[in-house]
Amino acid sequence: MKRILLVNPLPSLSLYSWPDVADITGRPGYIMNIALPTLAAMAPPEVEVTIVDEAVEALDFGGHWDLVGITGYLTQMRRMCDIADEFKRRGQLVAIGGPYASLSPHVVRPHADILFRGEAEHTWPAFLADFSSGHWQTEYTSHETVDLHSSPVPDIGKLRPGAYELGVVQTSRGCPFECEFCDVIVYLGRRQRHKTPPRVVDELEQLYQAGYRSVFLSDDNFTANRRRAAEIMTAVGDWNRSKPRPVALYTQLSIDVTRDRDLPLLDLCAEAGLRQAFVGIETPNAEAPREVHKRQNLRSDLVEDVHRIQRRGIMVQAGMITGFDSDTLDSFAVQYEFLQAAGVPMVLLAMLNALDGTPLQRRLAEEGRLKGLLLSDAALDTNIIPKQMTSQQLVKGTVWLLNRLYQPRPFLERLSVFADQLPRRSQAVASDETDLAFWARVATSYAALGSELRDVPVEAARLFRARDTHGLRTALVFYRSAVGVLRRWGLWDPRLGARPAPDFRSVA
Repeated sequence: MKRILLVNPLPSLSLYSWPDVADITGRPGYIMNIALPTLAAMAPPEVEVTIVDEAVEALDFGGHWDLVGITGYLTQMRRMCDIADEFKRRGQLVAIGGPYASLSPHVVRPHADILFRGEAEHTWPAFLADFSSGHWQTEYTSHETVDLHSSPVPDIGKLRPGAYELGVVQTSRGCPFECEFCDVIVYLGRRQRHKTPPRVVDELEQLYQAGYRSVFLSDDNFTANRRRAAEIMTAVGDWNRSKPRPVALYTQLSIDVTRDRDLPLLDLCAEAGLRQAFVGIETPNAEAPREVHKRQNLRSDLVEDVHRIQRRGIMVQAGMITGFDSDTLDSFAVQYEFLQAAGVPMVLLAMLNALDGTPLQRRLAEEGRLKGLLLSDAALDTNIIPKQMTSQQLVKGTVWLLNRLYQPRPFLERLSVFADQLPRRSQAVASDETDLAFWARVATSYAALGSELRDVPVEAARLFRARDTHGLRTALVFYRSAVGVLRRWGLWDPRLGARPAPDFRSVA
């Protein structure tokens, strides 16, 4: 019997990692990673697989394993390499794969005995066969995209039970768009591949039976293929409506789904149970999408586009970027005003980065505008030399924008705009014990933040009278996390956040 340990490293602290909310959710992790359960599902009976996700449990370097496999993204790179080095120091055989290893093999290679590049459905079984024979290669590369019909149902039984707030189902891979800064099209390709609607429902049922009532459909762009998205949502909606307690669905989509001809698809998503959508809005600066070839964002009225989504009971979580070539020192305040008008409570803000293998990296390398290796969290670091401001001004403007967005009053103002877009309930819904327990945990968590933030949940709840509170709950969990991140970064500054615009006089 071969014993394999698969490790998902703890990511660096960021807005994307949702730290500091276990006291509200009652779970140590927020969203599961299904990469390692997928690998576990491909292992033959003679291979015993153990999964450790550092987001929910401690990693023990003791014991003997025939192989230690490690996955990860850019935000996990430092920890990934540290884990690999420690296991190698202890004489263990170490393999590294996943998105970061595939896109930045030159960084990972010194830390790995075996390197995996690309999707794993072909390379992992090939390695396991070689491993059983005692003769394996030092590198396995997938040279073709995977037909998702051949990808197994993830073995989520290998994960710690009840450890995550959100379960995950991947319904497709790849994205047909050509955004210059995106590494998805480099790693997974521009031809979108889909699972069948019955297969998606099967995976949802597995999560439902395991107790999950919130599920993230982890597509890179769920609505890119309108026909396939409609087929999947029709099946998912039928399944969800058959449940005594339907699942709240989350996904990622592009803003062009709000075009008039696509509104029936948006309605279908809402009827199926979609409650939250991550949308890569990036910026209200109309020139920026053109320069990075994100043509699907060339819209005449982004605020109205966001409101069209919200009016269907779907909360928008916005991905925003600072540091485009066309950005100026005025762009930070413009972003703030846009987000306030759109009523987007949850904003994931980062500086533009040129990731390995992307067209943006190639262009900026030719222009001589790349700095060194990107090592730290992308929200506070960039490997790009800005075009219309200094690097120090970019950092200062981004830090101001983070503080301005997440001071209590601006956050509540965005919540109010969002609440105004939601349909009104015809009658009040009585709170049950689960609701009361949630609000009690929220009150305790916010009280620990101090007097300036203690009353935020109460003020927020007043905005949602006679309206569905699912978005409110999620926004309050996220806001608690965002404040914790800024404080732990040492950036939380209420006086800075009170300024109507950043002050660049002290930086060159």
